Amino acid sequence: MQLGSAAVIIFEHTFHLLEQRRNLEQGSVRPLRVAVQQYMASPNAAAVREAMSSVAHAYEAGFSRWISGSAKRSQKKAELIDTIIEVVLQHRLPTPGV
Repeated sequence: MQLGSAAVIIFEHTFHLLEQRRNLEQGSVRPLRVAVQQYMASPNAAAVREAMSSVAHAYEAGFSRWISGSAKRSQKKAELIDTIIEVVLQHRLPTPGV
């Protein structure tokens, strides 16, 4: 979950860097590399890692009590997905040029 969440944040930022490069005609910049460097240098990397760890532990702690295929399990999965999306949205990197 941590890696996937980080990847979403990095890829979104890469998209913005690509758009900025296209608009400014900066051909030498490597947007993915820049996005990874900016993410790793930001406090967001540690915050996402910590948040995803907490989310995973909470989900796994309750997992053994759920009956496979039950409505409760489906509800918990939906809540997990919503929480992951919320964490990703809260820790996005700033849009360049804005």
